Amino acid sequence: METSRHNAIAAWFLGPKAENSTYLFEFFNRVLAAQSRARRRLYSRDEEFITAEMEDSDEFRDSMKLLDVELGTISTMLAKHSVPFWSPRYNGHMLMDTSMPALIGYLSTMLYNPNNVALEASPYTTIVETKAAQQLCKMLGYNIEPSETEPLSWGHITCGGSVANLESIWAARNLKFYPLSLQLATKPGGPLEFITKDPPFTVELAAGETKSIKNCEAWELLNLKPATVLNIPQQLFESYGISQTFLGKALYPFSIQTLGLDGLRAACSLANPPGKIFVPATKHYSWPKGAAIAGIGSVNCVEVAVDDSARMDLSDLRAKLNECIRTSTPVYAVVAVMGSTEHGAVDPLADIVTLRSEFERDGLSFVIHADAAWGGYFASMLVDRGPREHFDSSFVPALSLSEHTEKHLIAFKYADSITIDPHKSGFAPYPAGGLCYLDGRMRYLVTWTSPVVFRDTDATESIGVYGVEGSKPGASGVGIYLSHQVLGLNAAGYGALLGEATWTCTRLYCHWATMAPLQATEMGELIVVPFNMLPTEKEGQSSTEVEEERSKVKKITTLSNEELVEEGNEALLHLLQKLGSDLMINAFACNFRVGSSVNTDVIEANYLNNRIFNRLSVSSTKDKVADRPIIITSTTLSQGSYGACLTKFKERLGLKGDQDLYVLINVTMSPWPTTSNFLRNMAGDFMDVAGKLVKASLARNTLSSDNYRFILQGTKAAGGAGMVYGVHLAAFNSANHRIQLVITGQLPPQIWALYDGAKQQTPEKFFTISTLEQVQLSSIIGEGRSFRARIDCGFPEAGVEPIAMDFIFSDISVIINTNLTANELDTNYPNLMPFHLYGTSEQKHIDHLLRASPNVMLNSDQVILSDMNPELTDQELRNGVIAVFTNVRESSLQPMQRLASTTPPHQWRSQKFDFIPGAKFPITVYKNWADAKEGRSQISTGNLTLGTSVFADDRLLNKDPGTDSRGLFVAPNLGDTMDTPDVHFPGAFLEHREVVKHRLAEEWRDEWEKTKKELAIPRRDW
Repeated sequence: METSRHNAIAAWFLGPKAENSTYLFEFFNRVLAAQSRARRRLYSRDEEFITAEMEDSDEFRDSMKLLDVELGTISTMLAKHSVPFWSPRYNGHMLMDTSMPALIGYLSTMLYNPNNVALEASPYTTIVETKAAQQLCKMLGYNIEPSETEPLSWGHITCGGSVANLESIWAARNLKFYPLSLQLATKPGGPLEFITKDPPFTVELAAGETKSIKNCEAWELLNLKPATVLNIPQQLFESYGISQTFLGKALYPFSIQTLGLDGLRAACSLANPPGKIFVPATKHYSWPKGAAIAGIGSVNCVEVAVDDSARMDLSDLRAKLNECIRTSTPVYAVVAVMGSTEHGAVDPLADIVTLRSEFERDGLSFVIHADAAWGGYFASMLVDRGPREHFDSSFVPALSLSEHTEKHLIAFKYADSITIDPHKSGFAPYPAGGLCYLDGRMRYLVTWTSPVVFRDTDATESIGVYGVEGSKPGASGVGIYLSHQVLGLNAAGYGALLGEATWTCTRLYCHWATMAPLQATEMGELIVVPFNMLPTEKEGQSSTEVEEERSKVKKITTLSNEELVEEGNEALLHLLQKLGSDLMINAFACNFRVGSSVNTDVIEANYLNNRIFNRLSVSSTKDKVADRPIIITSTTLSQGSYGACLTKFKERLGLKGDQDLYVLINVTMSPWPTTSNFLRNMAGDFMDVAGKLVKASLARNTLSSDNYRFILQGTKAAGGAGMVYGVHLAAFNSANHRIQLVITGQLPPQIWALYDGAKQQTPEKFFTISTLEQVQLSSIIGEGRSFRARIDCGFPEAGVEPIAMDFIFSDISVIINTNLTANELDTNYPNLMPFHLYGTSEQKHIDHLLRASPNVMLNSDQVILSDMNPELTDQELRNGVIAVFTNVRESSLQPMQRLASTTPPHQWRSQKFDFIPGAKFPITVYKNWADAKEGRSQISTGNLTLGTSVFADDRLLNKDPGTDSRGLFVAPNLGDTMDTPDVHFPGAFLEHREVVKHRLAEEWRDEWEKTKKELAIPRRDW
C-alpha cells in the first residue's frame, strides 16, 4: 500500500510520543550554535564581557543554581499539568502539535527578539512576515503581482483572529465614511473645493451612474462600491495631480479618525440610522466586541439566522438587507464565517458575493469579509491539485472537501478582506493570526502615519504602522514562513495534512452518529446525537431509510483504513464523503432515557453534557490528564441566536423547551488516530465514561419511594382554627422533590398538644413534619389522604428525640402544587419578589414563589398584614393568593448569596435583603401568578411583617444528589471530584466556590514548593 504522503507528514511534527525528538534536538542545537556564532563574529575585536572570574564567583554560581531549580520546577509542572495538544486523544480546541518548521523558525528568531513594529527593529523579519502574508494571499486566491486588471493584495500577521476581525471592522467603518469626508473637504472654503470646479470630480455610484461628488446625496456616498472608494485617491492624482501628502492633510480635519463617528455624522447632518454589520448566528464573540471597540455598538452587530447545518440563511440576509434599503440604513459589512468554531460550518460566500451585486443595482453596497480564522488554510486543498480524487490509498487516506465547501472556499478571492489564523489550521505557535486584503490599499485606512495612496516607487514599508497592534514578534512571521516553505501551501502539503485530519474527524463522526442514537433498536440509557444530520435525514427520507443508512455508517466504524479503501467498499467511501461538518469539527450532545421514556428536559440534558465535559477536559491543575481517555470541549448554543436550527437539533435529541443547549465538541486536527484500532477504542472510552455518568442523571430523574419533609406552619394554641400547613422541602435536581407543594391536614389531638407546647417554648425555631417511611408522593397528596409521620424541632437528627413519633397526619388537602421541572420554570427571575400567601383570617403564612433555578426557599409562619386596602377575605386566604414584595427586586439579587455571618442558619441575610423575624415589606396582592407577572388586576395593597419563625434554604433546594457536603461532585464509579456544573450551581454556593478555588491554589503552591525541594540538588556542579 502506498504510504508516501503519510510518511512525509510524519516528518513535520515532533510526534505524539516524541518520535522525532532526535531530529528536534539536532535542530535546536543548530539554532543555539548559530546564535553563539553570530554573537562572537559580530564586532569580533570587542573583548568578552562575562569573564572566567565572574563565572567562578559564588554570586554567579548561586544564580545559576537558582535558575536550575526554578527551571526544573517549571519544566516538571508543565509536563504534569499542560494540556497534551500533541496527543491524538486531544480533540478539544483548534489545537494540535505545532509543526516542527514553525516551532524551529519561531525559536530561532526569538533568540534575536526582533520587533516588527518598525524596519529599524526588524529589517529582515519584516520582509519575512510580508512574504508569509503574500503566501497566504496567494493561497486564498488573491492577486500578488502588479496587474492592470486586478487589485494588488496585501496582508500581515496579527496576534490572533480577534484582532484581525477588529481591524477589518475598523477598515470597513473608515471605508464607509471616506467619501463623506471627501465631500466635506470640497465645501466652500474647504481645501478640496477646487475639485468641484471644471472639470468637477465625479464618482461611480453603486448602480453604475456617474455623478459629481458635490451633488451626491449622503446615501449615495455611503454606498459606493469598495473598489470605487479605494480608487478615489488615484483618480484625484490622475485628474488633478493631488499628491498623497496634500490629500492626507486636506482630509485629516474631516475624517472619522479625527471627528469620531458622532462628530462626522453631525458634520454631515446625517439622518440615517446607525450602520449595521451582519454576521451569522455562529459568529465568534470577537465580532460584537470589535463593533463595541470601533464605536459602532454591539447592538448594531446584527445576527442573521442559520439553516439546519448552521450556515447563514440567505433568505434572512436578503430580508435584512431589504429592510436596510427601506430605512436607509448603511451596511458596513456582511461577514461570512468560513468554518464556525462550534460546528465547522461554511457560510455560502459565493452566494453572498452574488447577492451584493444584486443589491448594488438597487443602490446598496457593503464590504464582504470572510472570517476564515479556522477555514482559511483548507484552501490549500484546492491549490495545485491533480484530478479530483476523493480518496487516497495511503495508510491514512485523505478526504477531500465537499462540493458545498469547495464552492465557497473558491470564492475567497472575491471577499474584500479575510481573517486567517496560522495558529489554528496552520499548525503554528501562538500568537499567529492574520488579515489579508483583496486590495492592499485598504490598509491605508487603518494607519495614522501613511497617506491613502502608496506609490510603487516607495521603499519597502514598515508594517507596524498598519492595524491595531504596535509591537509584534518577528518570530511569529518567521515560524509561519518556514512552515509554509517546508510543508507547502498546496494540495500535497497543508492540503494533504488537513485532508488526513478531515478523514479522521469524519470517521469519528461515524461513531457519534451510531454510538447510541435516539431511534436505537436496543434502547439503552444513553443517547448520543451529532449536530450534523445524516444525508437521509437532511433529505427528509423515511425513518426506515435513515436507519438503513445508519447501519452503513456503523459498518464504517468497524473497518480499518486499509479495509475501507479496498475494492468493493466504494459505496461506503462515497457515503463517508457526505458525512459530518463542512470543516473538521463535530458538535454533538447526549441525552438519556428513564426506563423507556426519553428525557425531554433541556436543563437535565445540559447537566449530563456538562458533567461529561468536566470528566473529559482539563481545566485545572487538579485534573489528572492521564485519567482523560479523550479530551473534548463544549459550548452553549443560544436558542435566541440559533432559532429553528437549534429547535430541530433538540427534537432529534428528544428534548422540548426554549432553553439554551449545552453541547459537546470535538475538533480533530491529528492525522494519527485512525491507524490501527485507536479511534475505535477512543470512542469506546467515551461511551464508557458517558455510560457511567448518565447514572447520576437517572438518579435525578427517576421517580421512586422516598422520605418527604415539610416545614410546619400554624398553631392551635394561638387562637386559630386549628389548621396546620406543611411546606414541602423542594429540590430542583431530584425528580422526587421537583415540586413546590403546600398542604394542610389534621394532627391527632395529643400530637397538637405536643407540637403547640414545643412551639410555645421556642417560637423562633422551625419545625418539620416528615413521612415515617419511604412512600410515593402521589400516594400521600390528594384530598383526604394521609401518611405516618413524625414531628421534629428542626430537621430529624440521629440521637435527638422527635417532638412526636409514629402518628397519622390525615385529611390532607393541597393548597399549592407547582411543577419545578425546567420546562415549567421561567427563563428569567421575576422583577419583584413574589410569595404565595395563604391561611385563614386568624393565621396567615407565606412561601417564596420559585420561578427560576437556582433559587432560595423562603417561608414564614404567621405573618402579620397591616394597612391592607381592601382586607383579604377568609376565602381568598384559604384558596391562596400572590403577595409581591414591591421593594425587593428579585431579578437583581439572583442568584442570591447568603452572608457568611448569617445566624441562625435557617434565617437569611444578604446584601440589601434580610428575611428575618419582624422584617416588614410593602406588598401588592394578586389573585394568581399570571396576574402578578403582568402586574394587572391587583386585589389589595398593604404591608406584611414576617412572623417569629422563618425558614430559609438554598442548599437542599439546589443540591445535586451526586454532590458531597462541600458541594463538590463525586462522579459515580469514577472516583473523580469536580465542581458542580454551572447550570445548577446555586448562588449561595458562590462564596464557597471561592473558598474551593483558594484551597486549590494553596494545594498548587504546595506542589510547587515540593517540586522545588526535590530539585534543590542541582543536576550539575555549577
